[in-house]
Amino acid sequence: MASVWTDIRAVLPSTVSEFPLDFSEKIELSVLKCLELSRDQLYSEADCPVSAERAQIIIDYSWEKLNIGTWRDVDKEWRRVYSYGCLFKVLSLCHGNPPQNIIQEAIRTCDMSLLMGAAIMDNILQRLVGILRNKIKTTSPNKAEWSEEPCSKKRKHDCKSEPVLNPTKEVPRIHCPSLERFRSDFLDSKKPVIIEGITDHWPAFTQHPWSIDYLRTVAGCRTVPIEVGSKYTDEEWSQKLITVNDFIDRYITGTVICF
Repeated sequence: MASVWTDIRAVLPSTVSEFPLDFSEKIELSVLKCLELSRDQLYSEADCPVSAERAQIIIDYSWEKLNIGTWRDVDKEWRRVYSYGCLFKVLSLCHGNPPQNIIQEAIRTCDMSLLMGAAIMDNILQRLVGILRNKIKTTSPNKAEWSEEPCSKKRKHDCKSEPVLNPTKEVPRIHCPSLERFRSDFLDSKKPVIIEGITDHWPAFTQHPWSIDYLRTVAGCRTVPIEVGSKYTDEEWSQKLITVNDFIDRYITGTVICF
């Protein structure tokens, strides 16, 4: 297997002249200078890693710009600067032969760019995520995670009795109706119906049945936004960024919160 840096270097422009850094006059000259220094260092004859400190300065400064005022008023140029800062940080982290924890940090940096920044260089950060994910060594989680120990907080539906249904009002079920039949029998007449069998061919049910192990394998290292709380009006309701693995550990298989 090729080294991490070899695979990453292969998707970068081959020369410095092919590495675009075009910004409007809204971006200060000092920021442009930091970006140019990071790019030029990448193509220096010494083949030294991009300065992690300089990349972090770019990230921190543009992050402040992203969080001033409302999101819709943030200029896209600053989102692009943020993405370039994340790109240079990833290149700094992955130079040489980085260990697993550094690769995971690089993936998180890519995800932050994809969430908060703007697409740059033909969506290069998304391509880097694909490379880095293949470098992560996945292990099957301990099945003890699904222990039968009592949960500290009961599921809400555990304390509710099953509703009594009126057979005369039961919603009809139909298996894979044609569009014509669905329209004539239900859509035009505005009658409810439960359609069965139309998702049986989905890969989630056939080729890759969804499970905790599968979700960990394909997305465990990815950073995603989540909302914590039973409803928006709760005082403790909040939003946070977290990896899928951490979400599973804290809120599904762990004892922090039980849904």
